[in-house]
Amino acid sequence: MLNKKQLPDGSPTISEWPVRIWKIEEVPRQYASAVHMWLKAPFSEYDFVYAPKRKTNAEAFEYLFGYGNDKIVFLRRDSAGAVSYPVEIDRQQLTKVETERELLNAKIILHYREKDTEKTLELPYVPSVYYLYDPFLNWLLSLEKGFMPELAEQEHPRPQKLYQESLAMFNYSLNAYRLGSGFEQYQYESRQHRCKWMPWKKISEEWLKVSMERGRFELHSYGYLTQCAYCMK
Repeated sequence: MLNKKQLPDGSPTISEWPVRIWKIEEVPRQYASAVHMWLKAPFSEYDFVYAPKRKTNAEAFEYLFGYGNDKIVFLRRDSAGAVSYPVEIDRQQLTKVETERELLNAKIILHYREKDTEKTLELPYVPSVYYLYDPFLNWLLSLEKGFMPELAEQEHPRPQKLYQESLAMFNYSLNAYRLGSGFEQYQYESRQHRCKWMPWKKISEEWLKVSMERGRFELHSYGYLTQCAYCMK
């Protein structure tokens, strides 16, 4: 009998995708008490997302996070089934937010300061549920959750010089508009690498840095990997 949670080729199905939690009653039982204790306002004032463990990814784990009213809470379930102590972050603690995507794997990485210590928090997900994580990314950067960089760019288009230098960097540079209204100046660098298994083939590794009104946008691309960093002022 076919396992409904997995395709014949081993690919994950939507049963392993993160989902939005709309009501307090939908919070998985293992997280319910911690969520109730954390809430400081009606549940409707927050967004909560539950991410089940991806059985097709050995490094995956189950977690739940919520955000709203300038606060973030993160809970993780370990391999033994125990739920971690809640990680609580104030949005003003954030120093940098990164996104990373490589094929079927994506993640948002939060860098934040707690007292005199720099800490990080990773939230992995499948790119197919970008509609749950893009609003979170916008919120992290103090934007409206529905912010769309492509609309913000219409008034101040990207420089055509970058388009001529690298189509990939030009396309991904749209994300820089999360930190400002537009740019003309930037730093671009590229390097060629020979493919390990096909030495006759070359792969480009590229970097882009853009200074915006509210911080610095950094972009790195290599093969199937794309990384964006939003460094706040």
